[in-house]
This record gives sequence, C-alpha cells and structure tokens, in this order.
Amino acid sequence: MRRFISFVFFSRQTTRSALSGRRFAALAVCLLIGAAVGWGSLRRPYGLIRSAGPVYPPVTLAAVRSFRVATFNIHSGKGITGLKDLARTAEALRGVDLAGLNEVRGANLFSDDQATELGRRLGLAAVFGPSERRWYVTSFGNGLLSRFPILEWRSQPMRAGSRRSYRAMIVAGAQIDGRKVSVLVVHVESGKLRERQLREVADLFSTVEPPAILVGDFNARVSHPEIRRILRLNGARQADPVAPGAEKRIDHIFVRGLRIRASGTKQTDASDHPLVWAEVELSEARISRPAAALCYACFSG
Repeated sequence: MRRFISFVFFSRQTTRSALSGRRFAALAVCLLIGAAVGWGSLRRPYGLIRSAGPVYPPVTLAAVRSFRVATFNIHSGKGITGLKDLARTAEALRGVDLAGLNEVRGANLFSDDQATELGRRLGLAAVFGPSERRWYVTSFGNGLLSRFPILEWRSQPMRAGSRRSYRAMIVAGAQIDGRKVSVLVVHVESGKLRERQLREVADLFSTVEPPAILVGDFNARVSHPEIRRILRLNGARQADPVAPGAEKRIDHIFVRGLRIRASGTKQTDASDHPLVWAEVELSEARISRPAAALCYACFSG
C-alpha cells in the first residue's frame, strides 16, 4: 500500500512538473514571438549604399535632343482608393523617359521592390534607394526609372544632425545623348527636420556639375524660402511654376544647365499626389569638364 501511495504521489508530482515545464515553454515561446513582433515593427533608417555597376534599360534610346522627366510620389501603388495596383501606376508613368519616385515599397518574399517592378512593366532601367527597414525587410524608399543607362548611383540617408531621419536621396549619373546628366531624387520630411533637409538638398544641388536634374517630394510649396533659394542658383529653372494650383504643389522638378520646353501636371487616381512632368532639352547644357567627372566626392559626408 505504501508503495502504491508513493507511486501515485510521484506520478502526480511528475505530471505537475511536466505541466509546469510545458507552461514555461509556452510562455517562453509567447515572449519570443512578442519580442520578434515588437522588434520587427520598429522603423529603422537605412544606411548608405552604392551601385555595383551601371544599370541599363532593355533598349537604349539613340541620340536625343529632348526627353520627358517626371516626379511621382506613387503612394506605395495604393492610389486614392487605398487598393494597391502597380499596373495603374505604370500606366500613369507611360511615356516618361526619366522619373523620380517616392514612397516606393521594398522587396519581400513574394515580390521585387516596386521600382524594379515598374521598370519591368515599362521597359526602363530601375534603381531602388531604400530609406528605412521594418518587419526585417527594406520597407520604404525612393526610386529612379530611366530610358537611358544609369552609369552610377548611390542612396544616402539625409543628414539631420543627431536626430533620426527616415528619409534618403538618390544621387545618380545618367548617360543621355553622350553626356552625363546628374540626377537627384529626394523625399523631404514634413516635420521638424524639414528645414534642415531642404537646406541640405539646396546645398547639394548647388555643388552638382550641370547638366543636373533635381526631382522629388519636398513637402514644401514654391513660396518656401528654401525652395526660393534653389531657384536663385545659377541657371536653375523650375517646371510649371505658374500653372493653376502650382503654388500649393509640394512635388517639384528643377534643372540646371538644361532648357524646359514644356511642363505640366497629370492628375491620376494612381496616387494621392499628381505626376509632375517636364519636357527637357539638352541644347543649353554647358559642361566645364569631361563627362566622367560626376562629383561624387561632393556628396560624401
């Protein structure tokens, strides 16, 4: 009898220990999952990346005197309805030769980044410049689409002193009609860091050797002092500065050493931003040194 009682007692203790062990294991798993979800949900700025080599479109244009430039905040392809449809985004961009994109989603397990996908749909060279990570993937950034070879490019975080910024800019060199054209794609924050980032963009654009193109979502209207400062740069011009509603627009195209033949905006349900475009001519470009001298040293630091 004593042996039986001891056996029952021991069995109960063993069962309780096993249950306690399972509960502890389940709790540990829940904590690990919670930590993974919490850590993955945090936004993290993306660092500097450089191109490994040139990026070519499937078919390169022959000699050109003019080409169409656009800037488009694609709103992650969601459009005004909130439904993601990159086919609709691609259709809005059709006919554009060089486009800067903002609010571009990065690659995941099921698809390429949206810049690459749009390039594939439109037959254009594509570059994705990440600005932040989230959920363990590159989640957000800028894009550059080009019907011309992109000889070199880099994506660099925008400086904001000691403050954390989730914005970056693409600095690239495209070969157009035998010339190297500097292309900058920017997305400026709308909060406290906006003024500092706008100054950074203006300073950078002033140091780039023309011909040069600056496009993006500036989160600032044309009347903003830093936008006015860009327009005071030697040879700087802005696309469609006096069109109806232009004073409220925050997406801009600026050029230096180039002529703007025509420009306008295209309202589309593919985004909550309009597509801004400009027909640009190379005839006024003035290059004071060989085309190979795109000043990447100017962009460091």
